[in-house]
Amino acid sequence: MEILLSTFRNLRAHAMRFGLTSAGIVWGAFMLTFLSATVEGFDRHYKHELEEVGPKLVVVWPGSILKNRVGERGARPVEVEDDDVDRIRRLHSVEDGAPSIVLWSQIVRAGRRTQLLMVNGGNEQTLRLRNFEVAEGRFLTPTDVERAARVAFLGPEAAERLFGHEPALGRSIQIESESFRVVGVAAPKGDQLMHIHGKDDRSVIIPYTTAQRRLVHTDRLGEVIFSPVTREGSFDAVRHTRQIIALHHDFSPDVETALSYLNFYELLADIFAINAALRIFLVAAGVITLLVGAVGVMNIMLVVVGERVNEIGLRKAVGGTSRAIFVQFLTEAAAVCGVSGVLGAGLGVVATQLLGAVSPPGTPTASPPVLDPITVIAVVASLVAVGMVAGIAPAVRAARIAPAEALRAT
Repeated sequence: MEILLSTFRNLRAHAMRFGLTSAGIVWGAFMLTFLSATVEGFDRHYKHELEEVGPKLVVVWPGSILKNRVGERGARPVEVEDDDVDRIRRLHSVEDGAPSIVLWSQIVRAGRRTQLLMVNGGNEQTLRLRNFEVAEGRFLTPTDVERAARVAFLGPEAAERLFGHEPALGRSIQIESESFRVVGVAAPKGDQLMHIHGKDDRSVIIPYTTAQRRLVHTDRLGEVIFSPVTREGSFDAVRHTRQIIALHHDFSPDVETALSYLNFYELLADIFAINAALRIFLVAAGVITLLVGAVGVMNIMLVVVGERVNEIGLRKAVGGTSRAIFVQFLTEAAAVCGVSGVLGAGLGVVATQLLGAVSPPGTPTASPPVLDPITVIAVVASLVAVGMVAGIAPAVRAARIAPAEALRAT
């Protein structure tokens, strides 16, 4: 307690000097806290936005095989069918897969209302692969797919456009000239950063077999969606998928035009790279802040030691030990950095809360900051540690002052 009270008196006696030294440390602690929260918010937000489309999603589109010196005039289309989906699902690098048929801007009617909506053909695996959640009713079942049932699963915005605020479950809709019964409504995803088949909340999902027989009149699939066993293994899964389809459709896996892919892990990898660069910048800024703070504290403490030579000599003359002198100056240096760190981190917390409050909720491009208490504690603790390290040299110098020389200087 005596050391703390003495530290408080000495800091107050040199308030201007210590205040100017602390300003840089406060700013550094503020920036470290605020930037850490911003980077964490950026990482979590954009990762979540991409995962709304599908947690581990890869989309495969069939293309065409070009002949040498002929070009597109003699191109042979690659026709992906149900058997290809089964082959992809049996790959050891693939967790699950599903056929997909995309019908852009279809005329959908419900009573007197007519809307242009995206109609997607899928099966029971589509729910998990595309990260849909059932809010009312149910999703497609294997029986629906096997029998090519005329049932539909609506996105929440599609249901509202067709039925207003009335219940959609069990009602009838018409896609082109075919009638469908609504068996379920999805939970809202809200605005998304990316859409691969249009906005998910505005979509209508029907069994892909029904789409083949009644709408597109072909056994071909527009695309195949699948999820790899791991995100990092998505590149191997893409390579294996290309190889298995090439084997059964008589083309070389190296033909780039035969198949096109959209691998969402690649997009996540880009975000992770940006996030890593921001974290490297944050670490560099933190190191510079700590070095500047250490140099500033050490210099100011050396000046203070020079000005308090007579005080040190007097304390030693009346029985003060070198250890007590050392602890006193070390505590003062740690207190300067500690108080500055707490103040700067507190300002960073306030700025983070204010930014989170004004960030528009549900906006796909807005990434509200996420404050991690461990980061705040680490910032303050590191600054206290820096203060103690920076105060070692001045404290040692103060402890080594001889009482006779100090009193003579007085």
